[in-house]
Parts: sequence; C-alpha cells; structure tokens
Amino acid sequence: MSKGAQIALATLSIFLGVALLVTLGGAGEGTFAYYSTVSAYTQASAESPSDGDRQFRVHGFVRDGSIRKDLRAGYVDFVIADETGASLPVRLLGIEVPDLFGDGAEVVVEGEQQGSTFLARRVMAKCPSKYEVAPGTEA
Repeated sequence: MSKGAQIALATLSIFLGVALLVTLGGAGEGTFAYYSTVSAYTQASAESPSDGDRQFRVHGFVRDGSIRKDLRAGYVDFVIADETGASLPVRLLGIEVPDLFGDGAEVVVEGEQQGSTFLARRVMAKCPSKYEVAPGTEA
C-alpha cells in the first residue's frame, strides 16, 4: 500500500471514530445540559408543575445569610436568587459543598422540585474570573 493510501486510510479512520463518539455521546439526554434562571424556572414550574421525576438545572446567586447546615440530618439549606429578585429555596442533599460556595456565590443547582423546595443533588459554583479588568483601569 502506498504512503498516500496509508495517510488517507488513517485520516478516514480518525474521522469515523470522532463521528462515532459524537453520535454516541449525543444519545440519551445529550452531552450538554442547560439551565434556567430562577425567575424562568419558577414561572415554568408554576404553569406546569413537575411530577418529581424530571431533573432540572437552575442558575442563581446564593442569598446572603441564607445558608443553614444541618450536619446530623445531612443537608444544607440555602436560597438562590437572580437579577430580577426571584428566589428559590434549595435543600442540598448532603453536606459536601464546592470550595467557592458561600454568600453571594454564583451557582447552578441540579435536582428536582418537591413541594416549595428545590431538592438539589448537586451544586456547581462558578469560579470568579481573576482576569477581569478592575473598575477604573484600562485593559
């Protein structure tokens, strides 16, 4: 087999492998899971309440002074809010929180609605950018 044919075969194999990974990775619920803002989520859940078996992701900011940990029961309660002022009480099932979790932290909670509380199975905290230009200075 000529060197050109070997290169063409290797390129085709790589292309087919990547196409297979993308196709299989997109099966099921997909490779990307998006989130709603607190106001969009609360409005949608008021219009069509969930039966509790569907998972959601909601983005917001931890309201200052709302974090309450119950180590014996094994959960953390807090409230998230968005820019519109809409808020959502959250109960994290477990006591493991991200390092960046705290008052004012930007978070995405993943879980389901149960009654008036959002039961989070996972909390992801956004890392504040260290490379933003400070106010009053030039880039």
